[in-house]
Amino acid sequence: MHANPDALPAKAAKRLASPTAWRRMLLAGFVIQLLLILFVTAIGLRQLGVTTHNLNQVVDVHMRKQNYTKVMVVSARERTLIMFMLTKIEDPFERDELLMQFNQKGSEFVTAQLALLDLPLNERERELITLQRQLIRFAQPIQEQVIDLIGANLNQEAEDLVIGKAIPAQNNTMAVLSQLDAEAQQVALEASHQAHEAHRVARFWMYLLSGIALLLGVFVAGFVMYYTNRVSRERERLATHDTLTGLPNRMLFTDRLEQSLIRARRRNTLVGVMFIDLDHFKRVNDTLGHVSGDQLICEVARRLQAATRAEDIVARLGGDEFVVIIDAAQINQILQVVEKTLAVVCEPYRIAGREIFSSCSIGVSLYPTDGTDAGTLLKNADTAMYNAKGNGRNRFQLYDAAMNAMAEERLQLETELHYALERNEFVFHYQPQLNLETGRIKGVEALIRWNKPDKGLLSPALFLGMLEETGGIVSVGRSLLLVACRQTADWHAAGFTDLDVAVNLSSKEFWHDTLFDNVRDALAQSGLPPHSLQLELTEGIFMEDVDAAVVRILALKALGVAVAIDDFGTGYSSLAHLKRFPLDVLKIDRYFVKDLPNAPANKALIGSILALCEGLNLGAVAEGVETREQLESLRTLGCKIVQGYFISRPVPAGQITTLLDHDWTRAFNPVQQVQSKRTAL
Repeated sequence: MHANPDALPAKAAKRLASPTAWRRMLLAGFVIQLLLILFVTAIGLRQLGVTTHNLNQVVDVHMRKQNYTKVMVVSARERTLIMFMLTKIEDPFERDELLMQFNQKGSEFVTAQLALLDLPLNERERELITLQRQLIRFAQPIQEQVIDLIGANLNQEAEDLVIGKAIPAQNNTMAVLSQLDAEAQQVALEASHQAHEAHRVARFWMYLLSGIALLLGVFVAGFVMYYTNRVSRERERLATHDTLTGLPNRMLFTDRLEQSLIRARRRNTLVGVMFIDLDHFKRVNDTLGHVSGDQLICEVARRLQAATRAEDIVARLGGDEFVVIIDAAQINQILQVVEKTLAVVCEPYRIAGREIFSSCSIGVSLYPTDGTDAGTLLKNADTAMYNAKGNGRNRFQLYDAAMNAMAEERLQLETELHYALERNEFVFHYQPQLNLETGRIKGVEALIRWNKPDKGLLSPALFLGMLEETGGIVSVGRSLLLVACRQTADWHAAGFTDLDVAVNLSSKEFWHDTLFDNVRDALAQSGLPPHSLQLELTEGIFMEDVDAAVVRILALKALGVAVAIDDFGTGYSSLAHLKRFPLDVLKIDRYFVKDLPNAPANKALIGSILALCEGLNLGAVAEGVETREQLESLRTLGCKIVQGYFISRPVPAGQITTLLDHDWTRAFNPVQQVQSKRTAL
């Protein structure tokens, strides 16, 4: 009776899947940040390279251009000065020394000019150099003429030529050289400005991208902190709340209950604990699937929250079990919530496009009368819930101290039941079915008993339900089916070859995958003819899934066994369903037989059932025959097969042979009974 814990709704699945998405986002953020840092570094290095190149160009090129230009200016000026001095000096040695300097300065001028031409020049610089060369070509013959005049000791004529022509020509050259020097300085200044601008741009981009990287780092760090806090909150929520419904789980419920008890002690008030369990929830899981079962659980959770008060605590313990904590001053307030809860849970549900109905059983324990701590109150509410479920379901039960003894006895019984099959403590007792026409035992019904060593034979009512809940009924039923078939085969061997045996199947056995193999193996191992085995089913089994039930009954019929409906008329089947089921026998419930002699309605109903059986070519067996009047009434109505205490109680297999040899015709023949009365008179 538990919901599928693996099947989560879309919201829970999304919540569980979100950490992976967040991890991917964080990883992407870190990767982007790393790439951005690498990009910033690359841009910075590139800009630094450009800046370095520009600075190198300013230092290496433009500064050399300025130096060469200055050398040319100085050389030209000194040549002019030396040329003027030569006109004033008479000493030949000094004159030779000055001539050497004059030629040296000329060489320096030419060397600087050639070096300047090897450097990158702009158009203006090239124009000035071209103009300067033209002026030099004009001035050079004049200088040579001056040197010749000095060599001829014509100093005065040389001086006049220097002053009149050489110096003006040289001044023109100097003017051009000054312009070239100014242009070189201007170009160098512009290159320096460009280098500074490139450095400023590089610095701007590095600052900008570094800032972006820093902001992204802060953003990623914020995301990490947010995600860490979110994961922490999510883990805390998963630890304290149910993933399917979002309700508090057992741990949080216990904490809230402890708080409620503290408040109740301080205020001298009551605390009610409702333990709620859905009725037949497993049937929903088995027929509609676990997804539909989860939808039903979620809808029940929503209704419980709507039915309770705002201050009440609704929690899910697991499966189809819920609990509610109610703080109240009077017990009437608690009972109002309980009754409202019963009403809302019973309202129809729309699940998977189908309308289904569900109910619940509620156990209620109260503080301080039923316990003073959370564990005791929850245990006692659980005990009261099981009592409500055992008393018919769809009801509530207040806890009573006597329930603990019953619960302990039930627990002990469940423990011993687990080993009963291993110890061969389960046995069959057989109740005869008498044919009123032939006066012979037509068949027997095998009825399970638990031969408990310390308590003797126990009725199925005490343990059959527990076997159903634990699933042990399948293995027990498989073992006892073989026992019944072997015992009937022994009776056949003893000469009672017409004897049939009827074995009851529970819902779990009927729907279990091993049903057909179990029946086939029992027939094969015992050697019992298949037509001598009759399997009895209740109407409720068919209603779980009519179409599937028809298929399984047909499969049983294919094995050759007979199929009967037990307790016909008290369940849910309709005549339309009866028409679909390929049955062999209807067993009339003892409810209709009980007041048969004095209840015309029962006679009419049994007569209708017998007519129905005759029309559908079905056999009929009346159960619960306890008096001669009931038997005679059934004989009058045309019932052929009867069973009940008036014939015989269920007895061990060893006593059946005596019943089979009994002269039932003499005992129940009405003609002989009349003759006996006349003889007595």
